[in-house]
Amino acid sequence: MLDQLEPDMVLAETIYASNGRVLLTEGTRLTQGLIQSLREKGIVRVNVNDKDTINIDPNDVLIDRVHSEALRVLGHFLPANIFGERLGEAKERYDTVSRILGSIVKDEQIANLYLDLRTADDDTLDHSVSVCVLSLIMGSVLKMPEDRLTLLGKGAMAHDIGKKAISPDILAKREDLTPEETKAYQEHTKQGYYILRERGFDAAVARVALYHHERWDGSGYINKVSGENIDLSSRIVAVADAYDDLTRGLTYRQKYLPHEAMEFLYGAGNIYFDARIVKAFTGNICAYPLGSIVKLSTGEIGIVVNVQKTMAPRPIVKIFYDRSNNRLEYPKQIDLSEEKTVFITKVL
Repeated sequence: MLDQLEPDMVLAETIYASNGRVLLTEGTRLTQGLIQSLREKGIVRVNVNDKDTINIDPNDVLIDRVHSEALRVLGHFLPANIFGERLGEAKERYDTVSRILGSIVKDEQIANLYLDLRTADDDTLDHSVSVCVLSLIMGSVLKMPEDRLTLLGKGAMAHDIGKKAISPDILAKREDLTPEETKAYQEHTKQGYYILRERGFDAAVARVALYHHERWDGSGYINKVSGENIDLSSRIVAVADAYDDLTRGLTYRQKYLPHEAMEFLYGAGNIYFDARIVKAFTGNICAYPLGSIVKLSTGEIGIVVNVQKTMAPRPIVKIFYDRSNNRLEYPKQIDLSEEKTVFITKVL
């Protein structure tokens, strides 16, 4: 409690205002003036260290977890063992993205966001990791130099930090938001920009938080910018963000299968999204990685065995079970890029 605070006590955790802005950082030695300032800002409780405290940085715990998850997601979307002529190119891209991911995940500024992202809601941190990986793959396909890839990855990891300033009730709501709630939710882009700039992030990183819900045709929010007036990194993150939202079922009415999300992006190219970026995404992201067990619209069950001809929604599947769930004596292979009436209905 604040009435128990005394000068020279040391804060055990960073104190944030209700809008997510930093008031005092962990390790700050309190003065009488700072204590009075906390009272005036309505802060009720803070944690301080005592002489017997053993300090454990929670970010140290999260960094390893985030790094492991990032590499898992990278291996899912960009397997380095793609068959055929793409093997060398895919391996080189995997190595580049993996190296940049490691530097981003361990970056002190980014690591200091993990607890905020983890506590915004149940999905925000994992969503941010996936969006970061997908964005870096697209940036690599578009041949962005490594310094810009690093800024892109940081922006992607931090794009939803503004959700810390939004009411948890709004974030948790799964039915349609009221107009007032929608307006409040959309503020997370602006709040994210303010939070990142206040914490010293490069303007290029903060701009991704501000613009990732802008749309190519100007129908997005909050600033209604359009086309190439939206910076390239924000356009890339917008595609990755929409795909992960669709496949997780976060903010849309239903959870989409990967090929359904890809088809949504196809249809939205040059309407909501930059068509060049959509092409980079759908042509280089492995929606159904090698080894995925899938059920087809025919009722048959098989394993994805090749993604050389199309890395996106229609791989080659080896069928092991017929529609009655009987194991085939002689498994057969079907190329979904040629069999247009057959599609994946479920990932098992």
